[in-house]
Amino acid sequence: MDETPAAKGAVLMKRRVECCNLCCKHHQAGNTCGTTLQIGASGKCQSFEKFLLYYFCLVFSALSNKNYIDAMELTEEMQIGLYCVMTAYHLGFTTMEWGTCRMYALKASENGTMLKMADICAMELDQEAMDRLSWEMDEGILMQKCVDSEHSVKQSQPFGWLSPTGIFTEAAFGEHDAAAQEIIRKKGLWNDFLDWRNERNGTSRDFLSEMAGYCLVHNPSGSGGYIVSAVKPLTKRQKDFLYGYFMEIGDRFKAEQYVDTEA
Repeated sequence: MDETPAAKGAVLMKRRVECCNLCCKHHQAGNTCGTTLQIGASGKCQSFEKFLLYYFCLVFSALSNKNYIDAMELTEEMQIGLYCVMTAYHLGFTTMEWGTCRMYALKASENGTMLKMADICAMELDQEAMDRLSWEMDEGILMQKCVDSEHSVKQSQPFGWLSPTGIFTEAAFGEHDAAAQEIIRKKGLWNDFLDWRNERNGTSRDFLSEMAGYCLVHNPSGSGGYIVSAVKPLTKRQKDFLYGYFMEIGDRFKAEQYVDTEA
C-alpha cells in the first residue's frame, strides 16, 4: 500500500538529523540540535543563531593565509571577533598603513611577530576568559562594546611637533621645517635660533629638538604609520600625550611605550 504524504512525513521525522555547525548556539554534543530544526526553501537552516565560536571563526578565517586583517574586512562582526580572540588568548593588536591601505595585526607583545591563525591556535586558551565572553554574549554586552569601540577609535592622527609641556602643533607631511620656524617665532626664540644656527649650521627642526626639547611625530617615507623622533628624553607630559595619541587610533602596543611616568 502506498504511503500517504502524512505517513511519508512521519517516516522522515524519525530519521536522525545531524548538525555539525559548531558556530550555532543550538549545537549540542553528538552533533544534535537543541531546538526545533527549520529548513527553508533554499535548503538552509533557519534556526541558526550565532554562537561565540562564530566570531572566533571570522578572525581565524581572515588569518588563515595571512598575518593581518585589512580595514575592508573590519566589519562590526569582525570587531567582535577580534575582541574575543584578544581576550581569550591575551593578545593585543597594532595598526599599519601602506599608502591608502590600513591593516590590523594581532601580536603577543610589542616586539612579537604578527600572528596567523595557526600561531594563535597553538597558544594556550584562557578558559576563564572564555566563560566571561560567553556571559557577555548572553547579556548582549559584546555587541555594545563593538558599538562603543567603533565610535571611539579614530582612523588616523595628524603629524606634528609636541612640546615638553604636552602642547601639540600639527605639521603636515613635508611641512615640518616651516612649522618649526613658526613655533620658534611664536616662542620668541628666533634670535636665539639665528645665533645657534651660525655656530652649529643646523636647521630649525634641529634647534627645536635639541634646544627646546620638542619631539616630532612623523613618517619620512610618507607611506603611513607613525614615528616619534626625539633628541632629549621625553617629559611626562609628552609621554602622557603620546599614550593618548596612539590609544585613540587603537595602537595599544605603541601607546604602552609611553606608560612610564618618569619625567
